[in-house]
Amino acid sequence: MAMPHIGTVLLYIALVFSIWAVILVLQSKSGARRAAILSVIAVTSVTAVLVRAFLSNDFSLAYVANHSDRQLPLIYKISALWAGQEGSLLLWLLILSGLAVIIHSLPRYRTHRLDLKLSIVVHAVRIFFLMLLLFVTSPFRTLEYVPSNGSGLNPMLQSIGMVVHPPILFLGFSCFLVPFAIVIVKLICRSKSMPWLELSQPWVLFAWTMLTAGIVTGGQWAYTELGWGGYWAWDPVENASLFPWLTATALLHGYVLPPGKQKNLWCSTLIVATFVLTIFGTFLTRSGILDSVHAFTGGLLGWFFLGFLVLLIGFSGYLLIMRRRLLVDETGLSTDAYSWTGKGRMITFSNVILLLILIGVLLGTLAPLLTRLLLSREIALDQGYYNQVAVPLFLVMIVLMGFAPVLDWSGASWRQVGQRLAVPVTAALITLITALIHLEHSLMGLILAIGTFAGCTHLQGFYLYVAENIHDRQPGFLRRLVRRAGAYLAHLGIVVIMVGVAGSSLFNQEVYVTAAAGDSIAIGGYRLEYSGLDVKWGNFDYQVSTTLQVSDAKQHRGEVTVTKTFGQDLRQPATDIGIFSTFREDLYVNLAGWDHEHAQVHVQLFPLVRWIWTGAGLIYLGMVAVMLSQARLWWGKDRSR
Repeated sequence: MAMPHIGTVLLYIALVFSIWAVILVLQSKSGARRAAILSVIAVTSVTAVLVRAFLSNDFSLAYVANHSDRQLPLIYKISALWAGQEGSLLLWLLILSGLAVIIHSLPRYRTHRLDLKLSIVVHAVRIFFLMLLLFVTSPFRTLEYVPSNGSGLNPMLQSIGMVVHPPILFLGFSCFLVPFAIVIVKLICRSKSMPWLELSQPWVLFAWTMLTAGIVTGGQWAYTELGWGGYWAWDPVENASLFPWLTATALLHGYVLPPGKQKNLWCSTLIVATFVLTIFGTFLTRSGILDSVHAFTGGLLGWFFLGFLVLLIGFSGYLLIMRRRLLVDETGLSTDAYSWTGKGRMITFSNVILLLILIGVLLGTLAPLLTRLLLSREIALDQGYYNQVAVPLFLVMIVLMGFAPVLDWSGASWRQVGQRLAVPVTAALITLITALIHLEHSLMGLILAIGTFAGCTHLQGFYLYVAENIHDRQPGFLRRLVRRAGAYLAHLGIVVIMVGVAGSSLFNQEVYVTAAAGDSIAIGGYRLEYSGLDVKWGNFDYQVSTTLQVSDAKQHRGEVTVTKTFGQDLRQPATDIGIFSTFREDLYVNLAGWDHEHAQVHVQLFPLVRWIWTGAGLIYLGMVAVMLSQARLWWGKDRSR
């Protein structure tokens, strides 16, 4: 049997066993887990078949012919699996299938057949993806005429960033399905004893971490590959990943609220909203209704996602409204937690700010569509709109984040709050005054002051916590200490990213020059010596590159090389941007064009870009610590607070 037929048959097998697993669960019959595993095996086999088609250069498949060629390196032949619409859906389905296996494998989910109930929701989503791959956009569509070679992979996708970014992002999207399933099962089964918060929390922690990593790696790819010098452009596809990140961030803070009605309503609503927004973002990127350099071409697929989205919103919204009393827990801490000096009120305010950012970014993203419908003409909002709406709100959120460590759950007195704020406020004022004296941009001074304030409150808060509890011998203290350290480290990562974004946005410089061999380019205290072009011809491509020597006023600092690689079709070249990076700033060099020995060189200077990637690293480290401290939630009840 030909490879395309094998792949299609396996998709049908996966669909049949998924439906059969759901039927067995609904009829309370045995064998549902075996049917689920067989479906997962079929999906895994489908993926293996498509990968083999890429590795064997099977250009009878349209998907392989459109995204690969014989000269493509091995690692990119594998990553070409998710380079297009059909393959990315298959990757997403594979990850969802892995979640089904994990749910069935974890002991605590097998209690009272909970794994089978959750699997109905997971299989419902898997069935939707399987039907899309079978009847709407098949990766096994064949060509009548088989070309001798493929079209090749888009040069911009031939990077390590595109090897890791999509799988990480899809993993983050997918893992939000499990908390969604937990809430839906609780409401459908009318279960009052189901510990849905404990069951969903570790999934949210992991999913948020992966989604954050997916967004950051996407920014790194854009920065190093696209050549425009940025890492975030408020593009609709970028915003589509930000939507669920904002609600998931609010959700993480909802989990630390004191037990009670407010916590339950926050968490249940945000869990549903986060998963719905992952589908909404997919609809935006695959429907073609919005223009984006990252989006897939339009077609029927986006409208199937729209139908699925409407169904999700209607079904889950009905359950949340009609059965909301099942989520209400009247027990909990004193209402002092929500006093003006209580930590609960501060967290609630932070969540409101996050939702306001979501609304602002959502309206900006949909502006072309809304104006097209209401005004019969399309108005697209530029980065200025997002900077005016989102940046002030983000700064307010950082300020609120800085207040959290100085507040108590029981409500601290104003005198206590004042004493705890003395050092951070003093440090922030000193930073502000110093920055206003030495920097040209007052906004940067304000941002540095806010960052100093938030950083100091967290460092001070952790020091005081350790000092007050160092002799604590109660079980679970070490776990609580690690959890707090991880949360504070993640918050510090957000602060560092904020400073990096501000520095790279407010103080960037650029020059655009036409240089001959021996000319030098001056920018920001650096001097770049241009020595000419180097052209290399290969069997199927050719490269044009130049290496510039980098010096400052004191010494030679190194060199930076920028390369343009043209494939055999001489279409859009692959660009290897030249980046000379220090912790303070990045020299960003792009070869914009050339004429014989003259080259058009675009040089930009971006301060503090490495701070962004460092801040992301702090977030990853902090979240790993938090997840390790919460490891018991995967297996049993964690009774420590």
